Formats: sequence, C-alpha cells, structure tokens
Amino acid sequence: MEIIVTKLLSFKFFTPIFFTASLSGLLAISNVANSEIVDNSEIQAHQVFNTAKATEELQNTLRVIKQFSANFVQATHDSAGNILQSVEGFMQVAKPGKLRWKTEGIYEQLVISDGKSIWIYDEDLEQVSIKNMDNRLSETPALLLGGDVSAIDEDFIISKVDSENNEKGTLFILQPKDTSQLFDSLEVRFNETQTISVLTDMVIRDASGQITSIQFYNVQNNPDLKDDLFIFEPPAGVDVIDGRHGAY
Repeated sequence: MEIIVTKLLSFKFFTPIFFTASLSGLLAISNVANSEIVDNSEIQAHQVFNTAKATEELQNTLRVIKQFSANFVQATHDSAGNILQSVEGFMQVAKPGKLRWKTEGIYEQLVISDGKSIWIYDEDLEQVSIKNMDNRLSETPALLLGGDVSAIDEDFIISKVDSENNEKGTLFILQPKDTSQLFDSLEVRFNETQTISVLTDMVIRDASGQITSIQFYNVQNNPDLKDDLFIFEPPAGVDVIDGRHGAY
C-alpha cells in the first residue's frame, strides 16, 4: 500500500510530495486516489511584489481565524505538470496547535494533534504512530491556521501578489529564509468578502520541481469545535508505536 504524506503538516516527511527526517511536521498522511481533480493549468508561477505591509496583512488575516474547518482536495504534480497523486478529505484546526485531518477512500487514515503530540492512525494496518508535534512554522505549515503567527517573518520572506495579476482573491507567497528547506515556497490564497477572508487554496513548490496543491471548500471560519475532537484514544487491540521524546 502506497502512502502519501501531506506537505501541509510537514515538508520533511515527503520524498516527492507534502514531511523524511521527522514525522513531527506531518499535517496529514493519506493514501493515493486515482481521480485527476485539479486542473494543472491553474498551477503556474506568479510575479510577486514585496510590500512592507505584506507580513502585517497576512498576520491580521490569520489572527481572526481561531478555528477552521473545511473539506479538501490535494493533488501533486511533477515538474512537467503531470498529476502524480490526489486525495480528498476533511480537516479541522483550532488554536493553539490543534489539528484533525481525515482522508477518505478505500484506505482511511486519521491524523490528530492536541498541540503537543500527533497521532497517525491507520485503520487498515491497525496501527497508531505517535510523535511530538513540531510547533515551528517552518516545519509545520498547518500552524499558519492553528499557531502563533506573530513571528512569521522570522522564518519566511512574505510577498503579496499585485492585485492586477490576481483575479481569484488575495495571494500571499512565503519563501523560507532557511535555504536548506526542501521546499521553495508556500502560497496561500484567500477569497475576500466584505466581512471575512476565506482560505481557498495552498500551493507548495518544492526544490525538486514538484507542486502540491490543496484546495479547500465548505470552509467555515471559527466554527464551534469541541476539545475532544483533538484527543485520540487508540482503539483496543491496535499496535501503538510511541516515538515521542521521553514518551509518556
């Protein structure tokens, strides 16, 4: 069974796709689905313009999102634009650092974090892996929604696409200052309304030329998410692999 690890949780676990040295940055683990959902013509480079207010604008947009839920479609393309893998699912995020990410299909998988630990449950394998959650934005892009973004400019150079070149909402591009990272940029797009900013998609471009896109729909900003959504109790009889430092 081939497994996709989503780049949103951690870039390091992906070899061609979304976290390899550490599972902590993992946002999601999902299995391959075969449908070509994303139109590759939508994935292209953008001309960007640095602005002094880009960081402040992104921080202000993210700060008002205390909780978040959405369905998602994730697809990965190679450097030639050919689709390699795609998967669908549902995610929920709450501050500080809480995450629930579930993929759909024949092989369902569930990723849950309470902000300290992260559980990866593979029902088909009857196995749960537990790791420490990496709370650094540079390692765990999902923390853009669930983490502290006050120092986001310490990890990234932030740009905003000129509005004349962006017909689908407000687009921010984050480029890591650490050139040893396995990705070149993270793009975050919001659809602006009169009252709220709705996250519509993310695009991750890695050093190998691969592009992973995550499109969000049925988005809810600040829904009422209960704490027990972010607590995982392993089902009876499953194997538990606890890889946390000083496992408890």
